[in-house]
Amino acid sequence: MRKQGLTPPILVGGAAVEFYTGGAVTTGDFDFVTPLQDEFFQELEKVGFGRPPPGRSPRIRIHVPSALGVEVVSGPLMDGRADMARVVEVDLPDGAVRLIPIEELIADRMAQALAGSRIDPTMRSQAVMLLALGSALDRAYLDRRIGEETGGEAGLATVESWAREEDFS
Repeated sequence: MRKQGLTPPILVGGAAVEFYTGGAVTTGDFDFVTPLQDEFFQELEKVGFGRPPPGRSPRIRIHVPSALGVEVVSGPLMDGRADMARVVEVDLPDGAVRLIPIEELIADRMAQALAGSRIDPTMRSQAVMLLALGSALDRAYLDRRIGEETGGEAGLATVESWAREEDFS
C-alpha cells in the first residue's frame, strides 16, 4: 500500500497483544483498522488471501493454505480517539507493520474487561501484562485513554491495582 502512496493499515487486537507480549498471548487471526478496506483487500488478494464463504463477514479475508484470517474491524483507530502520532512502526524481514500504541491497547483491553456484568479475566490479564511490559508508557495519556474508553469507570490506578493482585511467577 505504501508503494502506491496509500497509508498502510494498523494492526490491533489480539495479534498486537501477541506482538507486544512476545507470544505470551496468542491469537489465530489478525485485526486491522484502515479507512482503505478495499485497497487493503486488493493487496491481500495479491498474496493469496480470498473472500470468505457466503454468510461470513465481508470484512474478512482468509489465506486458505494457512487458514489465517484477516479482518478490518474499523476505519479510524479507536474510533478516531487515538493520537495517530503514537502509532508504532516495526520493521520486519518482508516489510514494516504499523501497530496500535501500547497505551491504546491497554485502554482497549480495560474497556473490554469492564464491558460486561463481570470483569472479563482474559482482558484483565492482558491489560495487566501489557502494563508490565510497557517500558516507556505515557502514564498521563494512558490514564486519560482508559477513562475515555471505560466511560470514566476506570483509570490507570485500576489496572495498577489489578497488577498488584496478579502473580507472574
